[in-house]
Amino acid sequence: MNIAKKELFVAWFFLITAIVFEVLGTSFLKMENQILGYIFMALFIAFSYFFMGKTIKKIQVGIAYAVWELLGIILILLVSFIVFKESLTLTQILGIILSIIGIIMINIGEVKE
Repeated sequence: MNIAKKELFVAWFFLITAIVFEVLGTSFLKMENQILGYIFMALFIAFSYFFMGKTIKKIQVGIAYAVWELLGIILILLVSFIVFKESLTLTQILGIILSIIGIIMINIGEVKE
């Protein structure tokens, strides 16, 4: 693997890490102890932005953010269904599907450098 490919691989790893930290941070807002929830949320969101900053050095910011939003939406929905037992209306589901389609279209239209 050449250096450029390795750097790109590391950037995508940082992006996935940023997404996971963002989802965890958001999830902590549902804690019973709100003060502790806010502390964990701030900590995890800070880590998320740290890794996002590393990511956009090698991946276009628009692409990185679109992927962050897409995977973040999917993961937070899974957490809300599995952990918090939340549900969605049909209109909300349709909105999420349209958002996912839009983000995929943004990624398909990415300009290769």
